Amino acid sequence: MAKATNLAERSKMTGRVKVADTAHDNNSGMTSQDPQEGGSGEIYDRRTLTYANSFDDRWTSLAIRTLEWLTGKFTILRMVSKFEARNADYRGNKFWRGALDVMGIELKTPEEQINNIPETGPVVVVANHPHGMVDGMIFADLIGRRRLDYRILTRSVLTGLDEAATSFMIPVPFPHDPDAQRKMVEMRAKAMAHLKDGGVVALFPSGVVMSSDSWWGPAVEREWNVFTAQLIRRSGAKVVPMFFPGRNSRAYQIACQISPILRQGLLLHEIVRSCNKPQAPVVGEPLTDAQMERLHSDPRGFMAWLREHTLNLGSKR
Repeated sequence: MAKATNLAERSKMTGRVKVADTAHDNNSGMTSQDPQEGGSGEIYDRRTLTYANSFDDRWTSLAIRTLEWLTGKFTILRMVSKFEARNADYRGNKFWRGALDVMGIELKTPEEQINNIPETGPVVVVANHPHGMVDGMIFADLIGRRRLDYRILTRSVLTGLDEAATSFMIPVPFPHDPDAQRKMVEMRAKAMAHLKDGGVVALFPSGVVMSSDSWWGPAVEREWNVFTAQLIRRSGAKVVPMFFPGRNSRAYQIACQISPILRQGLLLHEIVRSCNKPQAPVVGEPLTDAQMERLHSDPRGFMAWLREHTLNLGSKR
């Protein structure tokens, strides 16, 4: 993993990190086409662009698919087609920036904040989760400007699109997945192994998208699970907090109060709603040894403090 880290070169002229080609860059998409032939690039498998696969029941899946087609899926498929025409230039880690460009999502996080992510050694990046899949894409783009040895713990909706890009992801199973327990054990083992190799693991400790407690209430970041504390303690990783501003639509907040089917069915709509809007996540400084002391004596209390500490980064915007 140290070799991958060295592939991120600093450029004083551009003020950004130049990402060199990697093995990931040469393996992406579901079907291959030589970029030198001047074709339209990779053709992606659109069947994976759904949250319906998170349910085992056929009728539940059908209801979610119907909601997706009635809301955001047509728009997303048009963006996928647009991206396919130019994706030969966006292999591997570069996929995220290319996809965000097509979505019209400009990132305005200052470079000095991105530099808060240590260049070497194991790091756990934690963040609140206001939107959904877009948060994971922004995670990958920001961290990839600093290091290439990263893994994002996120839902696996994108895994059928760009294989090389999604090799930077560790899939997180949905709670209602019939095989969730086994997949959760595998996820934790992969995350720990990556940290032991000196890499970066980024995750949303709440495990769920922010939602309100009532139809008209504010979106709330849920409690952070103690698994994250175990990951940090056992790996000895540095901890970097990141705050994502914003929230999903009021329709989504109401849907969360009514039915999990409505909630899942509107997630693609929320992706579309995030398009053509700038994002400016706040990257905090790595936690100090003094701030980490509570981790060993009271891991649950430490996670509660870390959640508040991360949310308070929003006041620095």
